[in-house]
Amino acid sequence: MKKIDLIALDLDGTALNPQNQVSPATADAVRRARESGIHVVVSTGRICGEARDFALMLGTDDQMVTSGGATLSSVSQERCTMRMSMPWEAAVRASAVVERIGMITMVYAGETLLITPYDDIEFGKYKSNEGYLSSKKVVPSVAEYIATNHVSVDKMFIRSHDPVMLVRARAQLEQIPGIRVMSSAADNLEVITPAADKGVALGMLCRELGTDLDHAAAIGDSENDLTMLQMAGLGVAMANSEPCIREAADVITGSNMENGVAQAIYRHILGE
Repeated sequence: MKKIDLIALDLDGTALNPQNQVSPATADAVRRARESGIHVVVSTGRICGEARDFALMLGTDDQMVTSGGATLSSVSQERCTMRMSMPWEAAVRASAVVERIGMITMVYAGETLLITPYDDIEFGKYKSNEGYLSSKKVVPSVAEYIATNHVSVDKMFIRSHDPVMLVRARAQLEQIPGIRVMSSAADNLEVITPAADKGVALGMLCRELGTDLDHAAAIGDSENDLTMLQMAGLGVAMANSEPCIREAADVITGSNMENGVAQAIYRHILGE
């Protein structure tokens, strides 16, 4: 079994159960791994403030991959330590597209989530954690705010339960040079710079911690996890993963309903 020095954990659909909670079994497995001398880091599409909340619940290391790989962040410093923002003009155009279509959107700018009053109402129906509440900034038009203030944008998160609307938005967004469009669930789209992804960011974080991707394990379930599963020495897909993720992984563990992260840590990393 390959020696693993670092474990990267996606949050939604992976380290979090279907109720978006950290189970005691997952937290215990993280603790066991860290007691064995293995770094355990969060690698998520969420912004620093939200990721920090879950990192504390999980008991992971201080360093995190956040915003889908567009940023590295620190739990203790409560801020980004590295940003790979998308081109300003592309960010303005992408924000204008989703506002015109009428989709709910969060725009990540460093430690700030830019949202409109309509977005605030919709996201507020299911988001109440402190990391989200302290990060959000409500503005009349996000596209206009970015354009007027020349804001550097790291990521856009777009949500809809209408698959036709998602297809329409993706088709329009993919026509904009300087951005990459992907997804972390069937009901969303994520937009970042083409230079950023979880695999690249995880490689940077590995170097910071004195190891490399060949000695890292990555556990995930969706499209935005693909590069880190491919680039890590051990790629682990959740049983609830999309088919392309299961095909790319070295091993498949249980679902996030079955504490699949804990199963993977004990079976494939600690060898218990």
